Amino acid sequence: MSLELSKAGIPVDSVGLAIYGTDPFIFEQNNTHFLYIYNTPQHSIDVYNLTQKSFTNRIQLKTEGPDEVNKVYNIFVHSPDSIYIFGKGRLYHTSSKGSVIKAYNTMYEKSIGTDGGYFHSPNEANFTLNKGGTKMTGFFLHNTSSAAERTQESLANFIIGQLDLSTNNISFLPIEYSEFIKKHKGDFSELKPNLTFTENQIIFNWPIESNIYTYSYTTEHIKTHGAKSEYSKNVSPTLSTNPEYNYTNEGTWFKAVKPIPGTNYYYRTHWGSQPKLNKDGKPSDALFKPGYLMILTKEFDIITEIRINNDCFLDGSFATDEGIFFWAKDGMNENEMKFCVYSLAK
Repeated sequence: MSLELSKAGIPVDSVGLAIYGTDPFIFEQNNTHFLYIYNTPQHSIDVYNLTQKSFTNRIQLKTEGPDEVNKVYNIFVHSPDSIYIFGKGRLYHTSSKGSVIKAYNTMYEKSIGTDGGYFHSPNEANFTLNKGGTKMTGFFLHNTSSAAERTQESLANFIIGQLDLSTNNISFLPIEYSEFIKKHKGDFSELKPNLTFTENQIIFNWPIESNIYTYSYTTEHIKTHGAKSEYSKNVSPTLSTNPEYNYTNEGTWFKAVKPIPGTNYYYRTHWGSQPKLNKDGKPSDALFKPGYLMILTKEFDIITEIRINNDCFLDGSFATDEGIFFWAKDGMNENEMKFCVYSLAK
């Protein structure tokens, strides 16, 4: 399989951004893909029509009052007029006008199934809502496993919680930290999983190892898929053996596994383990490290792996039926978002 690289652009208005610094949510309706993404300076959710390459509308959020949204970690679009926003200690259910329909508490003291903790949705630790909008599923960080010194007991906690929005009660799916993490007693700076939710399964992995894991809703079984990179180290060293090690700037950093719409394939990106050096010989910022793109079968076998073009940012990628989109580094024109688009050659 080969991949073809092209460029695409979408005009932005006077307060839209040429490059957004947060991960987007892609919503499909009537064969049209929409990009919902947080505009940090405006504290708004900007909506773009990816199919028509146009700006659609802006959902202005409030910073105070009854419609306050205190922070935006991640977004889930249940429908255009039913949007869920993960904030700090809160899950906000908002309308298309930005009004808060209801806010749910996501922080818990000791109760059945947990010693206390909170739902958390940073980076690619995404969350999802069921079709009826009655239950939220996401990463739950137990207080006992967030401490600097972790134990075998704390790492055996279930990490995927389900919040019943009608009762505010929580339950857990039988998903734990990986055996790699347990073997090394959680001796890593980053234990937040990358999560992708599909109709039949949860696909999850960690930035510090190449393994991909799947949890079947039907069988409740977990499978491990190797998916090793040909170009990068496939596991990160522990903190105690490398106390000065910077995971994102110096080492491999695996991103989430995401489906490619209109195909039976998935893709995953990662920062490589070859640091790009400045003139003084020190590693440069992670944004300038080599980035890699894997195409995987539905069984998560690797079909191809390539290094992405240096003109393409690795973070914030998404896919539509047109291909896999990356922000273009030449997108400094204030009036346009520019993308690198990798499409599967036909």
